[in-house]
Amino acid sequence: MLRFSNAVSAIVTVCCASFLFAETQYPLTILDGMGQEITVKKAPKTISSKTLFTDEILLSMLDKQQISSLTNLASEVTYSNIATIIPENMPLLDLNVEAIIGNYPDLVFAANWSDAGKIEQIKQAGIPVYLVNTPFTVEDIQAEIIKLGYILNAEQGAADVVAQMNSQLMSYQTLVNDIKAQNWVALDYNTWGTSSGVDTTWQAVLDNSGIINGSAAYEQGAFGQVAMSKELIIEVDPDILFLPGWIYGEDGAAKAFYQQVIADPALSNVKAIKNGRVYQIPENLRGTYSQYLADTVGYVVNSVHASIN
Repeated sequence: MLRFSNAVSAIVTVCCASFLFAETQYPLTILDGMGQEITVKKAPKTISSKTLFTDEILLSMLDKQQISSLTNLASEVTYSNIATIIPENMPLLDLNVEAIIGNYPDLVFAANWSDAGKIEQIKQAGIPVYLVNTPFTVEDIQAEIIKLGYILNAEQGAADVVAQMNSQLMSYQTLVNDIKAQNWVALDYNTWGTSSGVDTTWQAVLDNSGIINGSAAYEQGAFGQVAMSKELIIEVDPDILFLPGWIYGEDGAAKAFYQQVIADPALSNVKAIKNGRVYQIPENLRGTYSQYLADTVGYVVNSVHASIN
C-alpha cells in the first residue's frame, strides 16, 4: 500500500471532521512547526507568506484578497508552481522587516530557516509569526495544510486542496503498480556529488511512484543528503538515474551535466545509463514540498512508465 492511501485519507477525514463542523474560535493559541507557541487574536484577514511552501498552499486555499504578500520566488517559473496564476497586483516581498511591518498583516508564515533576528523584529512589532518546519512525507504535507486551514478559518479550502492531492495521486495508481512490479532502484544525483536520503521529500516521491531509493541505506549528512561517489553509484547500480533539470549558473548547465553523466566512461555499465533510464526533473517539481508534490510524482511516474517494455 502506498504512503498516500487509506491511512492518510483516514487521518485527513478525522481532522476535517473535527474542524469543519465549527468555525475556528479566536483568540487561538497553537504550536507552530517548530513547537513554539503563537497566539492569533482574531480571524486573520491579511496573511503574509515568506516561504514558497505557504505561497503555493495559500494561493490555492484562500481568497486572494486575504494574501497581503507572497515571496519573490513565487513569480519565478524556474522554482514556482504558481508563477502563472499569481494575481497581477499581488505584492511580492521577501523577509523585509520594514515592508512587512508597514504592511502589518494579521499573520506571517515563515520558514524554520528564516533569519531569526528578522523574525524576532516582526514579533516585537506585535505580528504573530508561524514558522513552518519542512514536511518530508505526503502525510505530513497534508497534515500541515489541514493545520493551516484551521488557523486561518479556511478548513474547507484546506480540505479541498488535500482532496485534490489525493485524487491526483490515486489517478496514477495503475501506472505505479506497473512500475512497482519492476522492482527498480533509483538514485538522484547532482553536481554536488550527493543523492537524497530517506529524510527528504524525494523519498516521498519515490515511495509514491513505486520506486526503491538506492541511497536509503546510507548515512545522511546535511539536509538528508548522502555523499554519492562514482564508485558508490557503480556499487548501487541503479536502474534509474534522476538528474537536475536546472543548475544555478550558466544557461545550459543542466544539459551539460546530463551529457557529462551519460557519457562518463566510468558509469557506462550502470544499468540506468545502459538502458536509457536517465531523467531530468524540472526544478519547480524537484524543489516543492507543498501539494504540488503530487505533480512531481506524476512527472516521475509518467517518465519512468514509458520505459517499461
